[in-house]
Amino acid sequence: MMKFLPDAFNSRQFTNYFTGNILSYHGVQIFIFAESWIVHELNDAPEALGLLGLYASIPTLMFNLFGGALADRFSKKMILSIAQLSFAFLCFYFAYLYGSGVMEYWHVYIIAAIASFTQAFDNPTRMAYWPSLLDKKHLSSGVVVDLFAWQGTRVSAPLIAGYLFAIFDGSIALFVSGITMLMFVVILFTTNPLYKSEKLQKGNPFSDVLAGLKYIYNSRPILILLTMSFLVYLAGYSYIGMLPYITVQIFEVGSTETGLLLTGVGIGAVLPTVIFSKSGIPNRKLGVCISLVCTGVLSIVFSLSPLIFQSVPFAFALIILIGFSNSIYVIAVLSAIQIYVDDKFRARIVGIFVLSFSFMSLGSLWVGFLGALIDNVFSVEHVGVLVALSFGGLMLFIVGLGIYFFNDSLKEI
Repeated sequence: MMKFLPDAFNSRQFTNYFTGNILSYHGVQIFIFAESWIVHELNDAPEALGLLGLYASIPTLMFNLFGGALADRFSKKMILSIAQLSFAFLCFYFAYLYGSGVMEYWHVYIIAAIASFTQAFDNPTRMAYWPSLLDKKHLSSGVVVDLFAWQGTRVSAPLIAGYLFAIFDGSIALFVSGITMLMFVVILFTTNPLYKSEKLQKGNPFSDVLAGLKYIYNSRPILILLTMSFLVYLAGYSYIGMLPYITVQIFEVGSTETGLLLTGVGIGAVLPTVIFSKSGIPNRKLGVCISLVCTGVLSIVFSLSPLIFQSVPFAFALIILIGFSNSIYVIAVLSAIQIYVDDKFRARIVGIFVLSFSFMSLGSLWVGFLGALIDNVFSVEHVGVLVALSFGGLMLFIVGLGIYFFNDSLKEI
């Protein structure tokens, strides 16, 4: 393997899996763009996107722990295949409903909930599967490369989705989404783990969940990281779910520009995966703190600047920086989990960390409703959502400073 490539690519099995992930992540990101855009197209109230966030997160919140427990007990390849096939056929049905012109916005809520259910089993299994394709000395490189696949598709997928919506039709975008997931399943069966993960022999998924929670409670650094992640994603990252509202109602632009701004998140996020692809983040605690403080400041600027002037290029530049900062946080936390968590608990712990991502959708709920309340109370238009988003940025800033100055437990990571 060429020397300039990350060490993880020394494994042919991992390289195949990486290729499949690129395809599948494209499908997921196109689907996420589609559900948000279609809901706003059918109902332009900010509460509508907030409710989408609720439906898109509740099933994951309810079943993610069990998804991780099942991945620790049964074949990860089988679970991934079933989840991806289910998601693919859901995309095809979504495409049919939208293309036939019979779709109501509440249909999207139901589809989002079903997709969220499949992701509750897909996400923890996916992130616990690839370490079995690598030697332990290459795990740090694997974390960054896997994040590159995820973050890199956030560059291209929103652009693809935006142009498909603008030039063709949303049903075409959703059909493409489903095809990528089918291709992932085909590629998945070309990979074989270098070693078999230790599987649980006794108990049941419910006792497995309790054992995982007990493991977290007894590991203070992991407990702090996971608790912090739930707060961070609830408070500070709801701007992603609200972008269709911001672009259409405030910037007065369309799907292409919405896709461009979402691409900015991916552009920023993919850069740290390139920078740290060889060695990982040397000081993970410092990386977490700097990331939260910078993301907080940038989020406040992004939220409040449209009150002064509306500039898509300026917003695009800010989103690139926010994506860059957040990616450092994710790399640091995931590296700590993959390296320090026992193999037999890894899927469950990763599942809980991935569960925190769902709080971004719940964040859209509180931002949408608080924004509508502010607009009604002060008799303004489209100001409340921006003010609510700035509160989230302030929360990130406070958490970052608090972890740096008042918590020594994360020195161990």
